[in-house]
Amino acid sequence: MRHGAFAKLYDQVNGLTCHQVPVNATTDALVESVRDTFIASTKEFGYVGYSREIDDVFHKRSVYVYITQSEKVVMTCRVTTRSFGEIMPFEMGVREDGGSYHLAEEEQAVDINTYTYVRGYYEHAMPLLAAGLGHYSKAVGAQSAYCLYDVTNEKIKRAYVSIGFVLSNRFPEPIHFPTYCRLINDRLESVRWNVMEWDCKTIENHARDAGERYQLVAKV
Repeated sequence: MRHGAFAKLYDQVNGLTCHQVPVNATTDALVESVRDTFIASTKEFGYVGYSREIDDVFHKRSVYVYITQSEKVVMTCRVTTRSFGEIMPFEMGVREDGGSYHLAEEEQAVDINTYTYVRGYYEHAMPLLAAGLGHYSKAVGAQSAYCLYDVTNEKIKRAYVSIGFVLSNRFPEPIHFPTYCRLINDRLESVRWNVMEWDCKTIENHARDAGERYQLVAKV
């Protein structure tokens, strides 16, 4: 199966395509290739402890939203939708007091994760990715969206700010995942993550941008 089967938005100016691929038996090989791109990126930047088994809790109920140039994957992301009784990836994180954050029971939300990109593509691919994320988030009725960034990585923070993410007032304290670390100066150190969010207005703005700025790909 090829990426084009799941094309959703096309950027005619830059020749980039945004895809939305649900995880199921039919798409397994395709989404695994996208997830492999993200896993390779984590290793490149010294992160240690990624577990497919742990991640599968969320992977199997997610949709991969990512950018290609022809068949080359140049930017990856994943959206995990919250269903009744299921937790979001950031709700697995641990605060300094040992507790975790929890969304309100009735909140319709998505968690945006597994973000990475190929050098040289950020400038053109990021706006298209934001439009694709907004388009999908609105389609599933999300009132809010959440993401995490390593508190030591200001570059990723700036990237998220550039597409409207703001630091969460509701969830201000950094969290960590006990089995996930980063190798720094030959030492493994726990990675601390801050929570950022989109509100419903920001989601709506990106969804509108998807229709106005990019070509919606019609399926035959």
